[in-house]
Amino acid sequence: MAWWSVECCKELVADCIAIAKQTDWRFGCLLPVHSGLDPRRSFAETTMLEGWIDVHEASILGMFCCALFSGIVSEPGTTRHEEIRVSGKDSVVGTAPTMRTVVALGWPLAMNALLLQATLIIDTILVTPLGEASLAAMGLAASLAGLLVGILFAFSNGTQLIVAQAVGAQQFKAISSGFWSGLLINLSLAVVGVCLILTGGPALLNKLAEVPSIGVEAFEYLQVFCGVILGLAIVQNITVFFNARGKSRIPFYSNLLELPVNAGLSLVLIHGLLGFPAMGLAGAAIGSLVAVCIRALFLAFHLWRVPQAETAIPTRSCRDMLGNIKRHLSLAWPIAGSFISMTFAMSICMMLYSRLGINQFAALTLVFPWIRIGGLIVTSWAQAMGIFVGQMLGRNDTQALDSFVSQAWRFAFYLSLLVASLYLLMIFSFQWLYPDLQPETRRYLLQFLPVLLVLPLIRSSNTICGNLMRAGGDAAYSMNIHLSAQWLVTVPLTAVLVLYFSVPVFWIFSVVLLEETIKAWPFHRRIFSGRWKRQLA
Repeated sequence: MAWWSVECCKELVADCIAIAKQTDWRFGCLLPVHSGLDPRRSFAETTMLEGWIDVHEASILGMFCCALFSGIVSEPGTTRHEEIRVSGKDSVVGTAPTMRTVVALGWPLAMNALLLQATLIIDTILVTPLGEASLAAMGLAASLAGLLVGILFAFSNGTQLIVAQAVGAQQFKAISSGFWSGLLINLSLAVVGVCLILTGGPALLNKLAEVPSIGVEAFEYLQVFCGVILGLAIVQNITVFFNARGKSRIPFYSNLLELPVNAGLSLVLIHGLLGFPAMGLAGAAIGSLVAVCIRALFLAFHLWRVPQAETAIPTRSCRDMLGNIKRHLSLAWPIAGSFISMTFAMSICMMLYSRLGINQFAALTLVFPWIRIGGLIVTSWAQAMGIFVGQMLGRNDTQALDSFVSQAWRFAFYLSLLVASLYLLMIFSFQWLYPDLQPETRRYLLQFLPVLLVLPLIRSSNTICGNLMRAGGDAAYSMNIHLSAQWLVTVPLTAVLVLYFSVPVFWIFSVVLLEETIKAWPFHRRIFSGRWKRQLA
């Protein structure tokens, strides 16, 4: 029987499963290990020693597994892995978190992100009856406020990973220092942003608005929403503090409390129900402000129940506090820089897409929000994984770390397959979701399908890499990869394809896949080297 026949392939797969059970080998998608062995040679030798196949078939099977699983093999035991010393401390042997534990932390993170998107959608639905002018004013105001809120969320993500390492190290002073430094940074950014909005907002909005009345209405909304920004600076810092401690359900419950209050009060104030005056667009901002205040009180109550050692002011010296903030900024800035760069790059690309035909631009406008929603599944898993990795690095548990990362990475690969399946379902559901779409727009959406099926597989692995590097204090390297790919490839190539070449919209959309492919090599090379494992606490 020839080694390339179908029957032989089936036998090789069966042999692979049998060997895996006997030798306790596991295979994953782009899993980093530090055993120093060539995975193709190791697997081939293992199969030969077991007497299953000959030399030629072993080498073929080894290369096949490398191609299928990106050439990297990991062992769950990790006892034979190279031990990495962090900050000169001895490695601590501990128990790695189970996948069930990661799911328990990750699903509230995903739901929080979905509830945030739901809030934006509900506000838009409530404002729509006021007319196109009010809807345009809200969109204009939201574009400015959303930029500032995005910066707050980005720096809060940095705080989350810093506090997670301190939690793992059980250094209460470092936990409180991370919490208070993050809070002061968020409040400072919010105050500066609010001052810029109140002083320069009217002139900027009048220039951006199609008619002056839209700019005036947008500024009225922003005047009230400035209070929401200040509230979010506090709320988001408390949220990431609980996330870093593994208590992500508390922020989730606060969002569940905020959403109905926001929707109900905004509905009453916008349209003047229950005897209240009709306040129009400003009523939506007031509803958001009251809801954020209620959420802040809920989180503050749970924060009060946290042991005082973790929330006490770390120092009474202004000089020491400034030193803590400076160190916190140096660690959080690369994490925030990645998110800020991604936001600006995406905004510029969307402006470039607007130069395409109406149907092409409509197809891109429809598909990107769904891509973001589908990406929340893997992103939330990666964030939860990053929190646990930070805690394990904090207590220097490097032996259990490799095993945990390998298992979590495999699970992320399965999630990426789920996301790809959802994208497939999404494309064929557009005719029911958007029945008024023109046939040409539907045809463009169908052209995106090959990219949508491959994109989650590469992006999910890159997302895991990025969160691992941020959790390990290697955020600057991660930021450099993102910035290089976005500003040296994605933005200029999109500009050239849109402005100078009349290429089909499929190739313009494929630039997103090209960016992820380019980032994959430096990301995985860095993870494989192990140099991302550092202690921040």
